[in-house]
Amino acid sequence: MAFTIAEPCLNTKDTACVNVCPVDCIHLRKDEDGFATTFQLYIDPDTCIDCGACVPECPVSAIFPNEDVPEAWREYIDKNADWYKMAREDFDAKWGEHEAATYLAKAQAEGVKLEGVVEGFDYAANGLEVPAE
Repeated sequence: MAFTIAEPCLNTKDTACVNVCPVDCIHLRKDEDGFATTFQLYIDPDTCIDCGACVPECPVSAIFPNEDVPEAWREYIDKNADWYKMAREDFDAKWGEHEAATYLAKAQAEGVKLEGVVEGFDYAANGLEVPAE
C-alpha cells in the first residue's frame, strides 16, 4: 500500500507530517535544499511503512492511503512516486505546469499562505501578494 500527499498540500506545505514519520519517507523538510521552490510535500512509496502516523498531523487532510485517494486526485499517486524516481528537471517538465496552475487557483481562492510560498513563482504577475513574515 503506501500513502500519498494530494492537492490540499499545495499552498500549505505544513511539515508536521515530516516530523512524525518514523522512517523519514516524507520530504521535503524545511531545511532541505529545494523546499523553498517546491509546491508541496511528497511521500516515497518505496520507503513508506503504511503506519499512518502522518495522517492526523496534516492540517488540511491531504494524506491518504493510496486506495483511498479521491478520484479527482488519483494522479498524485504517480506524482509522489515520480518525485523520488525522476531528476528534478524531469519532474518539473512533467508536473510543473500542473502544479503551478493548481497552486495559483488555490492561492487566488485562499490567499497565499506563508508556509506555502514558492520561491521563484511570479506572484505579482498573477495579482497575488506574498504575506510578510
